[in-house]
Amino acid sequence: MQKFITSASFDWLLNSKPIRSELNDSADIPWAEIPMPLEVGRGGYESWLLTSGIHIYRACYKFQPEITGQLISLAKVSASFNEPTLMVHTLAKGRVIHKDAGGVSNDLIYGDGVDLFRFSKEISVIPVMDTSQEIDMVSLIIGESVLSNLIGAPLFARLVNNLGLSTSQAVVKSVPSHVHHSLQNCLKSEYSVALKKLWAQARVLDFITNLSNYFGEHKTELTNPTDQTRSRVRAVHEYLINLEGKLPSINSLASQFGCSARALNEEFQTEYGESMFSFIINHRLHSAHEAIKHSNIPLKQLAEKLGYAHVNHFSAAFKNKFGFPPSHLRKKFVV
Repeated sequence: MQKFITSASFDWLLNSKPIRSELNDSADIPWAEIPMPLEVGRGGYESWLLTSGIHIYRACYKFQPEITGQLISLAKVSASFNEPTLMVHTLAKGRVIHKDAGGVSNDLIYGDGVDLFRFSKEISVIPVMDTSQEIDMVSLIIGESVLSNLIGAPLFARLVNNLGLSTSQAVVKSVPSHVHHSLQNCLKSEYSVALKKLWAQARVLDFITNLSNYFGEHKTELTNPTDQTRSRVRAVHEYLINLEGKLPSINSLASQFGCSARALNEEFQTEYGESMFSFIINHRLHSAHEAIKHSNIPLKQLAEKLGYAHVNHFSAAFKNKFGFPPSHLRKKFVV
């Protein structure tokens, strides 16, 4: 069986002591608890290597009601492969923001019929979880040689081209439910381990066939924004800048401004170069940075003003953004 994962790890961010989980392609992980603080919620994951050299990973997260509407980074995910590898991330429930750990400005939202694709030999990302609802995510990892052998080199080349993939970026694409349904449900069986892996193998091959047929023939086109969409996203921008406390969900914002969640976020990203929630999180953290430098506002009060249920969540987000916790900045600027 072909081995293509050189290394893969999860560095969990919300714990007082560093915790790392390792993945490889020599051992399955039937189910493991995710080391989430109890005040955040509970979660678990499973990882399987299928017989044709295809890797499947599934993670589920359930969040406490007290943090509903927040955006939380749970882990830094790093992996390297021995060849360019296609990664597909699809969500049966929930919404996630893709964020490169290297600071590349390519924050992308996936979920609700939108999947994330990447074709690369390595990744280093910090996914941001929308806690408005529980998350059920499945990831497919398949090397270039395996996929090319399965569907043929010409169709493989068209698939990568039509998805708009390169070795340096991730993309999100609207995917019909009939295409990704088999992938989203490939691990939801109660069979024995042997039969479960055979079931997953069949469902994944069905997904690869549907994906190749759909994107092997279709290529999405971008549309130019109209005056109406520009006016709407600028109103959203103004609303978010002046908003304090808990962030609304994408669906509630979309309802408030009269369009679908997917369309609103795409319009906002076209206008401002980043997703709505990536923008507001960055805006709030920069505002917090200035507030700490120029005032004596307690960190707990500042965290509540920015919509964090616990000051530790604020500290983790601040450290992830600036490289040091807010307490270190406070020591330098005592008013």
